[in-house]
Amino acid sequence: MALKIRNAILHILRNDGRTSIFSEAELDIDSEVCEAFITKHVKKLLDNPGVRTAIFKSESPVYQQLGAFQGGNAYFKETATGIAHKLDEIMSRYPSIPPCDLLLARVGSKDGEYFAILQLGYQEVYAHKSKGADNQLTLCSALPFATGKVEYACLVALDGPSMPISILEKPAVIDGEAVMYFSELFLECDSNPSKKEQAKLIDEINVEFVQEYYNNSPTVQAKIKTALLEEAEESEGYVSMSNVAAQVFESGDELKLQYVNTLRDAGIQEDLPLGQKVVRQQFGTQKIKAENGVEIKFPAELAVQGDDVEITTHVDGTISVLFKHLKTV
Repeated sequence: MALKIRNAILHILRNDGRTSIFSEAELDIDSEVCEAFITKHVKKLLDNPGVRTAIFKSESPVYQQLGAFQGGNAYFKETATGIAHKLDEIMSRYPSIPPCDLLLARVGSKDGEYFAILQLGYQEVYAHKSKGADNQLTLCSALPFATGKVEYACLVALDGPSMPISILEKPAVIDGEAVMYFSELFLECDSNPSKKEQAKLIDEINVEFVQEYYNNSPTVQAKIKTALLEEAEESEGYVSMSNVAAQVFESGDELKLQYVNTLRDAGIQEDLPLGQKVVRQQFGTQKIKAENGVEIKFPAELAVQGDDVEITTHVDGTISVLFKHLKTV
């Protein structure tokens, strides 16, 4: 997706006793370095299955500042600096949040306008230090790019009144407790589980369901995974859990209903835009692990087709796995 950077600014937020530095000038968006850095990380946000969707609370100061900007009542630099001050104030209250650079940008694409907020943590890299003809190695702090990743970031859609958010974050330990400070304290928004989190929860429910109703049968587990894979492929990433239940539990109406209700009780909707990539990553492999430490992995579809892998469950609860007609590579 082609992106157009319209404005960008970088603030240095310090949490180590030194004073934060709020830039009075915007970044040179015509610079190749600037364009490459911002484009790389914004595209990662657009494509990341770990991103959550969220909606601002009406009392959120960040929401109110972005609303003023969206309505043409505030300039970009004024808005971005006000947002940076909000995070700086939170960091001053919670010293366990490490120093960072805060990059804010207005970005356009074919899908609309976005306001990007990237909290850039530092990573240590080796560099040379020269004094005359004396060359030595030294450590210095750098921003994440080629090998680093941004752990706290969001994209705010500016085209609608609710300004929905795509947010990436992880818990941080504050006062001995795990807190989602980026969404809860800084943005002040309510978020939904990411595609990756939803797929993982479905997988956990599948394991428990098969254990309860099918004595932990690996064949049934593989059948559910294969149904999810086929559903995502046929529907371009969308998954109907009702369709999955109908395909797996063909002759058991009560089991179909019980399965869908179990998912609903756990907060999983019947229709989900999980994406083919997420479904393939989470459900593409069937793993069997024995008490003696033997572990076998193979594509889930093979256990359902039966031509290459045959799984037999014995009366005593043990299983046998037969691989047929394998060609080594």
